[in-house]
Amino acid sequence: MRFFLLITATWAFFSTTHGLAQGAYDSTGAKRPRHYFQSQIQLDGYRKRNQDLKTNNRIGQTLETYGLRQGNLSFLIPVYTRDWQGVDKDKTIHANEHVLVTGLIHTLRPEFKGIPDHRLRKSGVGVRYIKNNGKKSVWFIEVAPFVTRDMTYKSAPYFRLASTIIYSYNAKRWLNFRMGATKSFAWGNRLYLPFIGLRIGRLDKFNVSIQFPRQATINLPVSHHWLFALYTKPQGGMYNFSNHDTLYYLPYVKTFQFTRYELNTGLRVDYRGKRLNLFLATGFCTRTSLTFYSDQKNAGAAPYRVYFYNATPGATLYSETGIVFKLGKARSIYNNTNLYDAIDLNGGNGAGDQNAQIPMDTKRQQNDLNLEEIRDLVEYDDL
Repeated sequence: MRFFLLITATWAFFSTTHGLAQGAYDSTGAKRPRHYFQSQIQLDGYRKRNQDLKTNNRIGQTLETYGLRQGNLSFLIPVYTRDWQGVDKDKTIHANEHVLVTGLIHTLRPEFKGIPDHRLRKSGVGVRYIKNNGKKSVWFIEVAPFVTRDMTYKSAPYFRLASTIIYSYNAKRWLNFRMGATKSFAWGNRLYLPFIGLRIGRLDKFNVSIQFPRQATINLPVSHHWLFALYTKPQGGMYNFSNHDTLYYLPYVKTFQFTRYELNTGLRVDYRGKRLNLFLATGFCTRTSLTFYSDQKNAGAAPYRVYFYNATPGATLYSETGIVFKLGKARSIYNNTNLYDAIDLNGGNGAGDQNAQIPMDTKRQQNDLNLEEIRDLVEYDDL
């Protein structure tokens, strides 16, 4: 029911926002979208099979095994877009800025054979600001507050704040550099890390992208609809975990912090349709770590350093599937290097929509290219 209410509220908000966005008309009198970003809703699931926790530790013997089932419902809605023209060395530039609202409901069920299942939830709403200066630079800023709680047993929500700032420089269409900073919990701790990125190759063609600490990817589009990618990226998080099973030795402590981390390396296949994208990924899960921390022993702003349980199971297989719904229309971004870069920054810092809006520059008919260029000037139904 809560998922249904969230989707209903999201759709209502999107419809209102999108209706306001369609009020702009160009000089031809044709209605066109205001935003360059499409609204999106993404659903995906992740599975990692159970592994034995081979340990003489009391907690490890109680837990027995460790596996994961994970699900995500996320959305992205553009709420503000502004364009402006400028002149730079006798050449007109086209700059713009964007504000997007994001939302996430993330559910995790760690599977321990020795204790009943705990259903952990992370939910939040964030804001992203993207500025394209019309030359070679794009700024990306995100603030994403969220709360975690153990839904199986009564526990108070635990507030956290993730944030990222990135400066992206497009030296050429096929060469991009990025630098910045990020605070994330995907590495199983509250870490502040530098962000350094390098991409060789165009975003709409074959490219190699290394975005530390997010991911490294080799992208190979094979047609307008199909995209293959070899990648490696971290998976993880921090969650409020009930002490109902008395895993922590002080029974009056109601909750502690459960953290997980793994490094996934595998193959992802995307199918891109007009209104939705589908993807499937599988590969090897390595460097797995799970840790239990108590807040009492880790006060302050520094990373958690004192834990009362830690395990590092070996490598195993994982699988992930998902669907991305693309709602409404957006202005054409065809062959706009900076807007391609903005789309890539947005996708790489979310649930991973694999740049759903960027058209792959495979062998396309010239008529298709002409239609893409004039798409903004014709009137159409948005939904």
